[in-house]
Amino acid sequence: MNYYLGIDGGGTFTRAVLADAQGNAVAAARAGSLNYLAVGMEAARASLHNIMRQIAPPGSSSHPPLRRGAVRAAFIGNAALAGPAPANELHVLCDGILEPEHLAMDSDVYIALEAMNTQGPCAVAIAGTGSMAAGRAGEDAPILHTGGWGWILGDEGSGYRIACEALRAGIAGFEGGGPETGLTDEMCKHYGAKEPEELLDIFYNPLKERREIASFARAVLESDDAIARGIVSRCAGEFARTVRALLRKLPEDTRLGLWGGMFQHSEAYRAAFCAALGKQAKLLPAAPEWGAVRAAMRISNA
Repeated sequence: MNYYLGIDGGGTFTRAVLADAQGNAVAAARAGSLNYLAVGMEAARASLHNIMRQIAPPGSSSHPPLRRGAVRAAFIGNAALAGPAPANELHVLCDGILEPEHLAMDSDVYIALEAMNTQGPCAVAIAGTGSMAAGRAGEDAPILHTGGWGWILGDEGSGYRIACEALRAGIAGFEGGGPETGLTDEMCKHYGAKEPEELLDIFYNPLKERREIASFARAVLESDDAIARGIVSRCAGEFARTVRALLRKLPEDTRLGLWGGMFQHSEAYRAAFCAALGKQAKLLPAAPEWGAVRAAMRISNA
C-alpha cells in the first residue's frame, strides 16, 4: 500500500501525519522545529529523524520504522521558507532520512492554505508565537502575504506581543506607573517568582527565549482581569488590520481560515479579531499537516 506523509515544520514544533491512499490517518508524530534558519540544519535533521522514528505504517518493522518505498510522496511545510525549497536545501535536510518517490517542501503558510481544501480564493490568518497572514486568488495563483515581520518589526496579535504587553502592564501596576492589575500576581505565578523583582534574574540570566515569553499569553487569554482583557482585544484588533490589508488584495468572496495558539485556545481572541475585522471566520477545517498530505497526493499524481 502507498502512504502519503504530510509535515508541518513550524517555528517551535513539527507535526506530521501519515495517511493511506484513501486519506485515512495511520500514524502521527510530533518533534522539535524544522526551521533550519533558526535552529540550524543539524537540529532540523534531528527533528525530522525523530518524526520518521515515530511513524510506522501497519505491518512494518520498528527498525527502520518505514520500509524503503512505503511512503510514495511526502510534502513538508517549513517555517524557514517563503516559497518552494531550493533542491539543495531539500536534499541537505532530507537525505538519508526521508527519501520517498516524490518529495517537495514549501512554506508552512502554503500547507495552511492547502488545508482550506478549495480551488477558489482562500486566505489564512496565523497567530501563534508570531503572526502572519497569506492568501491566494486560486489554487495556481501566487501567494500574497501581510505580516510575518518577526518579533522586532511585527508579530502583531501574536502570543509574544500579548505576553510582552501583559508583562509590562503587570510591572507598571506593581510600580504604580499604571493601574493595579491581577497580571502582576499572574506573571509571578507563571514564571515561579515570589516577588516581581525576581523576574529580572528569571528573564535575563540566561536570556529567556521568545517562545518561553510567549507562553504567558495563555494565562493572559484566560484571565478575567480588565487590563488583560483590554490587551487581548487591542492586540487582536492590531492583527485584524494586518489581515484586512491582505483581504483587500483578494476577491471579495475569499474564504478565511484561522490557525495558531491564539485562535485555537481562546474564543475571546477569535471574537475580538472577527469583530475588528468585520468578517466572520472559523478555524481551518483541517490542521496544516493535512494540507501537506493533500499536497503530497497532488505531487504524486503530477
